[in-house]
Amino acid sequence: MPFRKTISQDELRESLTPEQRASGPTYQASRGGWFPEREKPVPGTPKGDQARTQ
Repeated sequence: MPFRKTISQDELRESLTPEQRASGPTYQASRGGWFPEREKPVPGTPKGDQARTQ
């Protein structure tokens, strides 16, 4: 049995979960290519391990 040379985009898309489809890479011309989307900050949460002390 011969191997296929290409796999259709539809077939690849069907194998992804809905979460994977929604979180695909985005094209960023300023950076010169496709990059994963950065996580968006949640309002009201401190950055990293920096907790406010007052």
